[in-house]
Amino acid sequence: MIDRFRDRAIWIEQNIMPHERQIRAWIRRHRLRDLDVDDIIQEMYARIASQADFSEIRVPIRYAMQTAYSIMATHLRRSKIVTITATDDLDDLGVASPEASPEEEIAQRDDLREVTDALASLPDRTRKILLMRRVEGLPLRETAARLAISEKTIEKHMARATLFLMHRFGRGAKSARQTSYILKEPTGENDDTSN
Repeated sequence: MIDRFRDRAIWIEQNIMPHERQIRAWIRRHRLRDLDVDDIIQEMYARIASQADFSEIRVPIRYAMQTAYSIMATHLRRSKIVTITATDDLDDLGVASPEASPEEEIAQRDDLREVTDALASLPDRTRKILLMRRVEGLPLRETAARLAISEKTIEKHMARATLFLMHRFGRGAKSARQTSYILKEPTGENDDTSN
C-alpha cells in the first residue's frame, strides 16, 4: 500500500506539479468569485490522488483542468444563488465535462455506499457537524452557533471525524473495510458534546 501511495505521489509530482502555475492562472481567469484558487488546487490534488489508476490519463494537464472545472461546477450547483456572472464564467471554461462509463458509474455507486456506511458509523453529533461543515459548507462560527456549542468543540469533532475517515479509507485509497481506529466522542473540560 505504501508503494502505491509513493507511486501516486511520484506520478503527480512528474505530471501535474510542473503545470501548477499554468493551472493556477487558468483557474484565476475562470474561477467563481467565492472560491479561493488555493482551495480549488488543494481539492484538485486530492481528487487526482484518489484515482485508483493513472494509466487512462493521456493528457495530465487537461485532466487537472477538467478536475478543477468539476470542482467549480459542483460548487456552483450547490450554491443557493447563481449569479449571471458566475454562469457566464463557467460557460467560458471551454473544458468538456467528462461522461462516466458504466463501469465507472458502478464503481462510483460502490464508493458512495462505502462513504454512506462510514458516515453511519460516526457518532450522531460528529456526523451532523461533519455534514454541516463539509456538505452544507457552513463556516465554523455559524455551525457552532446553530448547535449552541463552542468552536473548539466543533474543531474537535471535525478532527476526530477526519481521523476516523482517514483510518477507514486511507489517504485517497479504497476502504479497508476494517479499521483498528475507534472513534470516541470528544471529552474534556468545557466540551459540549451531548447529542
